Amino acid sequence: MAETLPLRARLACFVSNAARRALRALGSGGTNLPGQIALRLCPALPALLSRGMRIIAVSGTNGKTTTCRMIAAGLEAHGTAFIANRSGANLRAGVTAELAANVRRGRIVKRVAVLECDEAALRTLAGDLKPEILVFTNVFRDQLDRYGEVTHTRSELEAAAKAAPEAVLCLNADDSLVASISLECENPVRFYGLRVPFPRETGARSDAPNCIRCGHRYEYEYRTYAHLGGFVCPNCGWRRPDPAVEVTQVRAMDRDGSEVSLRIGADDGAVRVPLPAIYNIYNALAAASALDAFGVRAETVRASMHAAAVFGRLERFSIGKGVTMILVKNPAGFTQVLEHLAGMEEDFDLLCCLNDKAQDGRDISWIWDVPLEQLAGGAIRVREVYASGTRSADMLLRLKHAGLPNASLHPVENDRAFLRRAAVSERPLVIVPTYTAMMRLRPVLARRTGQREFWE
Repeated sequence: MAETLPLRARLACFVSNAARRALRALGSGGTNLPGQIALRLCPALPALLSRGMRIIAVSGTNGKTTTCRMIAAGLEAHGTAFIANRSGANLRAGVTAELAANVRRGRIVKRVAVLECDEAALRTLAGDLKPEILVFTNVFRDQLDRYGEVTHTRSELEAAAKAAPEAVLCLNADDSLVASISLECENPVRFYGLRVPFPRETGARSDAPNCIRCGHRYEYEYRTYAHLGGFVCPNCGWRRPDPAVEVTQVRAMDRDGSEVSLRIGADDGAVRVPLPAIYNIYNALAAASALDAFGVRAETVRASMHAAAVFGRLERFSIGKGVTMILVKNPAGFTQVLEHLAGMEEDFDLLCCLNDKAQDGRDISWIWDVPLEQLAGGAIRVREVYASGTRSADMLLRLKHAGLPNASLHPVENDRAFLRRAAVSERPLVIVPTYTAMMRLRPVLARRTGQREFWE
């Protein structure tokens, strides 16, 4: 018989779940507030609710939500019952609310969890949850006011690994910052990577040009994007580790996804990644590495990769000529979005929604590190560019400096009203919002098309 939780923990779960139901009845996600209430009632709740569970925790700058969805698809195909914070509420309160929702009559129901965890929150969460598997996607500059420079984010991930020394680390071999965590930890490690060069120059600056061990500048046998690729330090010899899970060939790429050869151990086979761009191949690799570490068979991993749609991440809505929403939050991710836009074969309009709320990052200077000049170069078939959000004026200024003509730049004061006009637009619309803008605008689109709520 399952162990019954202490009375204080049971009370905290009851209140959290009641608050969650009430908030969702009112149309809110109920993702963080219930967990905040539960933690006030029982600060030890995450540790109590994760006891005896098999937990896969995913963290890193970009790709956490998509990677978690891919892992979830693999576990479903494997026949494993699990919980997941599908809403993307990845701070301690959001994770706690999800764990509390897994309690019935004072007992934990499902014994497996896939949890997205914020980089800054993971150190504490790892100590509480003691995950079986820790997946680190990548480290890029992001929310400088909150995370600081990339070395700080890397240090947070390293501290999390040390807080859960039994956890298997699934590390991106192509990211020198992530891969170097293996040098400082005694955890068992599994690397994943992409052994395919992508020669197109994106214009993004490297977030990690120098060796983390000796400071010498890296050389590259090949690059994929940003600072990812076959790095090697000619001074101390630190280089890309050999991965156990690897994409050995990209057979085809288009705006809907890619066909790749995925090797898991000695088993090599074809996989369809249903989301476009290089970074989604990396997300698939991270998920495959975690599923392999969990014990899912290689053929099941490959077969499950097709089911990876994620809200706000290249999400399409059947409105007018078509609306696509692509979350952006840092230079590396936005640069990859521009690569995707360059592959569009029809004219389109672009809505840039830039907010500076706490969840977006107060410092929006990062937009000056995005090569938006590509929008003015003719290779991207954008026609009209609109800007909304709390920092729309800053975005318009950046776009003007990028070389876009004034006649094609338009401020939008009421973005919800603007979206209603998308139904009669003569061109497809692409929306690139920061996080809080996405959470504001997506429900407007989802209600019109009948798509799921973000927490489902």
